[in-house]
Amino acid sequence: MTEIEDKLGYAFRKVALLERAFTHGSADPDPEKNYQSLEFLGDSILSFVISKRLFSLYPSAKEGALTKMRSCIVSEQPLAEAVAALGIAQYLKMGEGERKSRLWEHESIRCDLYESVVAAIYLDGGLKAAENFILRTLADNIKNARAETKTADAKSKLNEYALKHGKKAEYKEVSKEGEPHAPVYRYAAYVDGEILGEGSGRSKRDAQQEAAAAALSKISSRRTKK
Repeated sequence: MTEIEDKLGYAFRKVALLERAFTHGSADPDPEKNYQSLEFLGDSILSFVISKRLFSLYPSAKEGALTKMRSCIVSEQPLAEAVAALGIAQYLKMGEGERKSRLWEHESIRCDLYESVVAAIYLDGGLKAAENFILRTLADNIKNARAETKTADAKSKLNEYALKHGKKAEYKEVSKEGEPHAPVYRYAAYVDGEILGEGSGRSKRDAQQEAAAAALSKISSRRTKK
């Protein structure tokens, strides 16, 4: 527990809360002893803290823009990356089968863990303690949120193009390279089964956005030639 506290940068007064935050349902089905309900609470706290921060940073931004920025921060990918950066996923208590299958490496599980930790810190030290943890561990995501929403328009535009022409846009992983804690993903953007662009990024989302941007560029080039 001390090792986990060091990585989290927070010392618990009630260690039982920390233990519960790291207990998967496969290790203990009792809902009062695993992290499932903590995850629910943590999700709400996280959404509030990020909304408050974005409202403070961009007081003149419209609701739609703020919502898009928040989704870039509180979605599965960035939360899973935050857990990977903290190096805490391997401490999860889980069943033998889940342990053998390395369940803790799944993005969805890491995301759940982040939310459960937020809730545990809140219940132990209050909202300010939880807020400090969130703002510290998601600082880069908050800083880059506005730029990411602008880049995200590429994927939205490609989807709009596909729908307008009765086609389907989808993204498939081409490769994954680099160290486990700092992977580089490469994705291909398809429209009706045809590869129109590829892109790389530190996250699946970034790689997909780059692929969408490349696809849009190819579509635009085709239109120019006609």
